[in-house]
Amino acid sequence: GQPVLLGEPPQTQYDLHFSLFGIPVRVHPFFWVIAILLGFSAGKLINLLVWVVAMFLAILVHELGHALVMRRYGFSPRIILYGMGGLASSGPAQAYGSAGSSTQAQILISAAGPGAGFLLAGLVVAVLALVGPGVQVVLLNGVVPFVAPVLEVGSVPDPLTVFTWDLLFISIFWGVMNLLPVYPLDGGQIAQRVLVAVNPADGVRQSLLLSVVTGIAVAVIGLTLMQQPFIAVMFGFLAYFSYRALQAYQGRGPWG
Repeated sequence: GQPVLLGEPPQTQYDLHFSLFGIPVRVHPFFWVIAILLGFSAGKLINLLVWVVAMFLAILVHELGHALVMRRYGFSPRIILYGMGGLASSGPAQAYGSAGSSTQAQILISAAGPGAGFLLAGLVVAVLALVGPGVQVVLLNGVVPFVAPVLEVGSVPDPLTVFTWDLLFISIFWGVMNLLPVYPLDGGQIAQRVLVAVNPADGVRQSLLLSVVTGIAVAVIGLTLMQQPFIAVMFGFLAYFSYRALQAYQGRGPWG
């Protein structure tokens, strides 16, 4: 998922608690705050509400993907939605050295979140193609290809069309961004597992260095080609976080 960098957020009296497929879910109030802020440019109140619902559903499906694969490997997962994402945490596997601690298992667990989002997007596209207006490929900011519902020129999208657009955007675009090899995103964790398996002595350092370089590159692209300051700021921060972690790992940084 998109882990909280400092661990699980503290519980509050305003948390929403429920269970899904036997997996406990907690929604921190800060999740709703960030969802509203991210959707504030939607204009109409109905479009803002639609965005919040779509973000909640898409991220819940993402974290559920992680959690279900965790449970498959003997963990006891729980889901926390917080900030602009969430995390799937777990208790220890049933036995030390179990299949859940293997490199393959950890890679599958990390990949299952974006995979669940892509599956959700595929189902939405299938429904749009079969019983809806169909889908088309558009360019976000004139750069990034994206699958979206067909909309007649000059027409105002209804709430359902806005919902499907938002759901596809979060499931696909955020899912792809989450697979970039930038820590602590899923792609960063996958890259670390792969590099450590290939080079146990230096894999962690290599993964952190890759995270720094990729984060900087995405920040520059976000600011220039995509003209999205939010992406630039977010990946710039993640690059800095990875740089600090790299310095600490090498034993000469502020955390060393």
